[in-house]
Amino acid sequence: MAGVRYAIAGSPVEHSLSPLLLAIVHDHLVSMKPSLSADFKLDKLDLVETKSIEDALAWGYAGSMPNSLSWKLTGAPFGKYRTTAILEKAIEASRPVQDCSPLIESKTNKSLELQIQEISHKMESMSNSKLPKTVLREEVWINLTSPLKHTLVSNAVNSIDNSMKIQSVNCLRWDGQGWFCGTFDGLGVVSVAEHLGIDVAEGAVLAVLGGGGAARSTAFEWSNYGGAVIAVEGRRPLPSGNWIDGNEYTGKIDLFINFDDDEMDEIEGASKIQDVAKVVIEAPYSAMSGTAEQRIESLAQGPFNGRWLLVAQHLECWSNFWAPQWGDMLPSLGLLMTKLAYAEAVIEEYAK
Repeated sequence: MAGVRYAIAGSPVEHSLSPLLLAIVHDHLVSMKPSLSADFKLDKLDLVETKSIEDALAWGYAGSMPNSLSWKLTGAPFGKYRTTAILEKAIEASRPVQDCSPLIESKTNKSLELQIQEISHKMESMSNSKLPKTVLREEVWINLTSPLKHTLVSNAVNSIDNSMKIQSVNCLRWDGQGWFCGTFDGLGVVSVAEHLGIDVAEGAVLAVLGGGGAARSTAFEWSNYGGAVIAVEGRRPLPSGNWIDGNEYTGKIDLFINFDDDEMDEIEGASKIQDVAKVVIEAPYSAMSGTAEQRIESLAQGPFNGRWLLVAQHLECWSNFWAPQWGDMLPSLGLLMTKLAYAEAVIEEYAK
């Protein structure tokens, strides 16, 4: 029987929705294929509050930290009765949701045939990678967030992509024999853009404010998919690289992402870019309130909530890194967003 221990590591992480997303996707997979309930267990969910990559790796080996961090959504650590009980209620609420809400359905212009071709290509690429082809007896999955994404530099970790080269690692996997790493923030952004009707391959223009790990991953993948990237100078400028096509407004902006949550009025030209952009996404996400339907209605409106980026990169971690063998059973971006809205609404209700 395979077992997985999962954590989100960085600072701060007390607000993170990543453990909830992992539990929802696991439940969805078991619902799609009941036999997985015996073959694939989630042994632990955790929050690793740290500014040291060594601490994140140490948790991977030890499975715990000296001090347990309370999850902001429940007011108690993972593993404690309160969080376990509320999390179970949230998963139960998300389980019956089998369809994406019409309010957040995909607007992609891609044909079904092209989408199938892309999935097949992804599966072929994964089959040729060094990753284990199954979830082994005991695995460790870790998401890295700020400030850890740029700090992993080790020959002992096998990078499956350019994550170390561009200093943007947001995902780790220990298979019992070695560590693997990758970057999936950028692929998540491409996925969100296509979901919202933006064809990156047709030369769509992305304006990026910020220069951290997620911004670098996004610029790299956007350029790799055929899009153009404009760097907006902010608190953390985007490092120079072959992904930058300019730093000035040229008249067409398909997507603008503020990764640093900087005030637009304080950055020269930023407000103008935001005003003309077809789609605007604020990368940081904060607590929401209301019923599931009210949350979905809010998620369907721009500027778009950072949950879109979080959910999309989470799905990319599953399909490209953690469990590509189950890629065809994963929920769509819209469906997972819908499930998350129902789960969060229940957590708010029970955590009062």
